[in-house]
Amino acid sequence: MFHIVSEDFQGLEKIKLVNSRSGEYLSVIPAYGGNINELVLSKNNQLHALIEGDLDSEQLAGKHNHAFRGSKLSPFPNRIKDGSYVFDGTRFTLPQNDQIHALHGLLWNIPFTILEKRTTAHDATLILSCHYQKTNAGFPFDYTIVLTYILEASEFSCQTTITNHSLSAMPIGDGWHPYLTTGSAINELKLKLPSVKKIETNDSLIPTGRYIRDTTFELAAPLEDLWLDDCFELDPIQRIVETCLIDERKDLTLVLWQEVNAQGYNFIHVYTPPHRRSIAIEPTSCAPDAFNNKNGLMVLNPQESVDLLFGIRLE
Repeated sequence: MFHIVSEDFQGLEKIKLVNSRSGEYLSVIPAYGGNINELVLSKNNQLHALIEGDLDSEQLAGKHNHAFRGSKLSPFPNRIKDGSYVFDGTRFTLPQNDQIHALHGLLWNIPFTILEKRTTAHDATLILSCHYQKTNAGFPFDYTIVLTYILEASEFSCQTTITNHSLSAMPIGDGWHPYLTTGSAINELKLKLPSVKKIETNDSLIPTGRYIRDTTFELAAPLEDLWLDDCFELDPIQRIVETCLIDERKDLTLVLWQEVNAQGYNFIHVYTPPHRRSIAIEPTSCAPDAFNNKNGLMVLNPQESVDLLFGIRLE
């Protein structure tokens, strides 16, 4: 059986979806963008924490160096060059929160509303929503985003549904920013990527328009002391693609899967933070600076919706 409980996270509500039999759980903080703060899954009757989340409300609020741990990235993931873009003939300017660029959207710290909680013998589901109404002049559009989190045995998934309520077309991108871990330093782990093309970027991590041939992780390869802050475009030969983080010493394989299609999570960004405790592996719908270069950018007409899907399982 599964159940759902609410806990206090330094004055904020943290909702836990729990597998009563195994002890597995998923923790979500609705008040901060539906942030995924914890994911604990089981293998061989042993529990493993797979996400490095924020430890307190100050970290969650980004009062120190903000890493966007577990954040939903909307209406754009990654960077927009100089915080500026042109859409339908009009130039818009966004807050520059990454030196000179805009980074990781506008909803990471916005409260989401709880629409539904439900449990069965096989899973637990939490549905959250947010109605963004032209809050920022840099993105003067009206849309809803609905997050459906499902915890099953040894796996969780998230479906994101975005609907344009504006009177005109709207540009949109989406992503998630988890810091994944097996409990070992990432130097000890191997990474395996699906079929990809590496996007070349300049010194400030904005795409140049070119691709780099890179087969480093075509087969599972050690991360060791390699530094990564790279976006990869996925080859849409399969509807579901998988990225594997492998801990051979613990006999664990963390599998991040994402749905790839005309309007899906067609990109993945990999970032190795300096502390090397975890690695950010981010499913995204578009490339960096997509509001300008249009690579993967979705444009939704009035009342048009799109569904995007990713998940994690432990093998």
